[in-house]
Amino acid sequence: MTLSSIPLRIGAVSYLNTKPLVYGLKQRLPDAEISYDLPSRLADDLAASNLDIALIPTVEYFADPGYEIISDACIACRGPVLSVSLLSRVPMNEITSLALDEGSRTSIALVQVLLNVHHNIVPKLSSLPIGASARDVDADAVLVIGDRAMTELENDFSFHWDLGEQWCQWSDTSFVFAMWTARA
Repeated sequence: MTLSSIPLRIGAVSYLNTKPLVYGLKQRLPDAEISYDLPSRLADDLAASNLDIALIPTVEYFADPGYEIISDACIACRGPVLSVSLLSRVPMNEITSLALDEGSRTSIALVQVLLNVHHNIVPKLSSLPIGASARDVDADAVLVIGDRAMTELENDFSFHWDLGEQWCQWSDTSFVFAMWTARA
């Protein structure tokens, strides 16, 4: 087997907001192996060299000097994003405990910056396991991402903040959640 006959292994996020970024990919790269998973798992697979290219959380790119951005196509926002939400049972200034969706490391960093730096709130953190329902979490607030953020019933929570919107209002800049990355 020659190096050129080894299929390119590409990992893409399994959420609806990734569809425009992967549309037509299989037709353009028919020999590529394309897999779909959660952003955090894609980052782990790229780090373990199980993937050649992946759409990974932005914080992962900055954590590894061996990564290179390979495209300007990304998951980003300049306002409401709908797929990254902080749901709370109490007003923001009363949040003392926060469950974090294990699916994305960038969204975890974002909610911590918004709460800790912008609002001076440092809640006790716990995990929201992949596949678990946000309703069942024993925390004041919960970070949910991806399709789950768009389908969780807001009726179970008194407060809802779109974190893309919160970031853009505070910083007056866009926010990049995930980017196409490869090992340099």
